[in-house]
Amino acid sequence: MANNYITTDWLNLRSDPSIPADKNSNVLGVLPPETVVEKLSNQNPSHWFHVRTYLGKKEVRGFTSTNYLKETQNVLPAVESNKKGAIPEAHLIPGAGKVTRRNEINGRAFPINEPGVKKFSIAHSTNKEQNIREIIEVLEWLDVEHSQRYAPTNANTYCNIYAYDVACCCGAYIPRVWWNEKAFEEIKKGNTPSPIYEKMVTELNANALTDWFENYGESFHWKRVLDIETLQQEVNTGRLGFIVAQRINLNRSGHIVAVIPEISDFGANRDADNKLIAPLQSQAGVVNRQLFSENNWWVNPNKFRKFGLWVMEPQ
Repeated sequence: MANNYITTDWLNLRSDPSIPADKNSNVLGVLPPETVVEKLSNQNPSHWFHVRTYLGKKEVRGFTSTNYLKETQNVLPAVESNKKGAIPEAHLIPGAGKVTRRNEINGRAFPINEPGVKKFSIAHSTNKEQNIREIIEVLEWLDVEHSQRYAPTNANTYCNIYAYDVACCCGAYIPRVWWNEKAFEEIKKGNTPSPIYEKMVTELNANALTDWFENYGESFHWKRVLDIETLQQEVNTGRLGFIVAQRINLNRSGHIVAVIPEISDFGANRDADNKLIAPLQSQAGVVNRQLFSENNWWVNPNKFRKFGLWVMEPQ
């Protein structure tokens, strides 16, 4: 059937051809302008198309309003997967004798290396109960609600730093700094560049992390899922998840939160029929919260242009 492209700034892809009372509960993702979608069928009512397209590198199917689509001869882009392990992790390396601590504001671009840092390897463990216990112990040790490293100021919040620390302590990887073009030239030659600040690596904020997950996440064992129920279910097997969203105004802060397995005394937010309303989360931000479960902040068309739900795959 005919291909179409999106004519508006951003268009919601929904799991069914309807706009529910809360407007956002069936949003699978947000499609950026000029995204090409393949029309699979008309829907009843007729102002909906069932379509196929890509969110980052993931093929998705859902429903879009016909009001913001126009036929095109363009085809869906060819999507290539990045090979796992083809790109090295990037971490700034503290200088000799330099210690990065939870209760200091210096060294936020560096990983925590203070004595007694809580770490484990979730990537290579299949013990569900142990993984869940270790994740909770990591959160308790990082102590986001009291550690100075994550304390918000009048000008800045530190969701990206906390997310990086959670991942590092759990033996997963998301970047605090990432390779620049010069570094990628070296990587393509088969070399491993040194992570030299501003020469080979650049700091990433939450807006940039949204793109990083789409472009490189699968290379580091992150899998995109399309609904919060699946995200929480997979995390509950002893895995780690993240929700990341990019601001419409890139000069404003995006946001990233860790998604945490449910525990006996603190679970996700569910309705009377046990349907998930919001997953169990942990964040630094304007308000730092070790565990919380509230409304779906990432589906806010007045704030965020796109978002991603990610869970770490078993290795």
